[in-house]
Parts: sequence; C-alpha cells; structure tokens
Amino acid sequence: MNSQRTGRPAAHRPNETDRPDEMNRPDETDRLDLDRFHREHWRRRPVVLRGCGPRFLAPALTWSDVTALEARLDGDTSGAGVHRRPDGSVLFVNQAQHTVPELAAACGKLAGLFGWDECTADLSVTRGGGAGIGCHFDHSDNFVVQQQGSKSWRVGLPGDTGRERQRKRMLETKGFVPSGRLPGRPWEVVLHPGDVLYLPLFAPHEGVENPDGADEGSVSVSFSYNARSALSTHLKPLLRALTAQDAWWEPLPLDGADPERLEAALVTALRSVTGPAPEPADHPAEPAEGRPEPAGQGQGQGQGRGEA
Repeated sequence: MNSQRTGRPAAHRPNETDRPDEMNRPDETDRLDLDRFHREHWRRRPVVLRGCGPRFLAPALTWSDVTALEARLDGDTSGAGVHRRPDGSVLFVNQAQHTVPELAAACGKLAGLFGWDECTADLSVTRGGGAGIGCHFDHSDNFVVQQQGSKSWRVGLPGDTGRERQRKRMLETKGFVPSGRLPGRPWEVVLHPGDVLYLPLFAPHEGVENPDGADEGSVSVSFSYNARSALSTHLKPLLRALTAQDAWWEPLPLDGADPERLEAALVTALRSVTGPAPEPADHPAEPAEGRPEPAGQGQGQGQGRGEA
C-alpha cells in the first residue's frame, strides 16, 4: 500500500544498515510504545521488551499447564503441528492457539492491539541446557514471550537473509528449508520470565535454553503475524476479474494478441481487485490508545548489511 496514504513508514532498501558495528544486542525498553515500535522496529530490527510479557499473555503459562498439555498430547504424534524429540528435550506445538484456550484468547487480543487480521501462537518447551530447534528464519513477524526459565538468543536482521531465500520462503517453495544464516556478529540476548523479544520477518534467529541457568527448563510462546504477498492475496481474484475482460477471453487472432489491448484490460482488472483502501469509520469500535493503523505487508523488508 502507499505509505503516504496509510501513514506507515516507508520501506527500507536491502542495503541499508540498521545496526551499528559496535553493538551486539538489540534495543531494550521496559514498555510497549506502539507508535515508536512501528516507526523504529516493525520489519526493521529486533527489540527486547523487558517485563512486558503480561501485555501479551496473563497469567503466564506454568509448568503445571505444560504437564497438563503434554498429558493431552500423549500418544498423539499424528498432528502435523506437534513436534517432539524422542529424548523429551524439546516439545514444539505449532498453532497452539487451537490447543490451549488461553493462547486463543491472547491471539484475539493481540490481533486487535496491532491491527492484524489474524494472530497465531507457537509453544516451545525445552528441557536440558542448550536445547533448541536450530537457527532459521520466518516469513512472519514474531513476539517471543518468555514464560518459564530463561532462553539465550542470537539474532540477525532481515537483510542478513538473501533476497532469493526471502522469495522462496514467501512463495513456500516446495522442498525449501528456511535454515538461518547468522551474521558474523549476531545480536545476543537472554530472556527471563516476563520478557518479550520481537523478531522481524526474515531475520535469522536461534534460541536455546540458557546453558548457564539452573532452571527446570524453558517455556516460551511466539505470537506471530504471517506476511502476505501480492501473489497470495490478489492472484486468484485477478484471474477471476480477467474473465470479464473481452481482451482476455476472446479468441486470439492468427497474428497474435494486441499487447496494448491486453495491458489496458489487465490494468483495469488489477485496479478492480486492489482498489483504494477503504476509508476508516467515523467512530471505530473500541479504539486503543496509541494504536497504529493496521500493519501493511509491503514495508520495511530489506534491513541489514546486504544479502547473505
């Protein structure tokens, strides 16, 4: 969308650098300022929100909650969203909002807070110093909320992932493995219960249970907004719109199509699909203090030192 029309910040270019060389940790703050967050961090750079966990999920999940969940999942390894290591060191539940009612409620609240049309929640449980799921990158913006124990993170910037790998991830290319490639000097941070780490889409990251901690293990929840592309959003409606354009359904002449006529009809169909953004209501329901306009999908995706 046009950033001037929506009031959102303009997109960065892939070769811009958001991290000074002398820093090796993300920005930190003890409050969630939505305006500042969207202006300085959304799809640009990580930020740690110390003690802001209750803003995302309250009360926090306990080890008793995890034990009860494991009992419900015991013996059920058929669900594609549940991943466990045989030694019990890692439990990962994708789309856990469908399994844990508290997470479903939190997702609804956060979707309203950030102006998202959906929110999902992944649950990560590790037992054993150094346990984790490996370095990777996502095509979603993630808020990792530490529930129990502590977790050490190494994170990069969106621009640390090459554009071709970003493209394959957005297109969900068959067989593509979104393994992460951290920069030479990644940011490092340790999360404790109640802390939140924002991870922009495409930023490589790796979280492991703090090997120096004396905790029983680590429990964290990642609340995510999955990015959309113009292809995934508009391609099917565009194809339907083209069926109403004479230039696109009529038999082609023997000497081939008229490119200018096809292009004009294509533009007409595309505009009918994308159209201008609807004007906001005069009195929006349940306004939130400091709430920004709904976050767009096309801004700020190229931060960092260049392609990896």
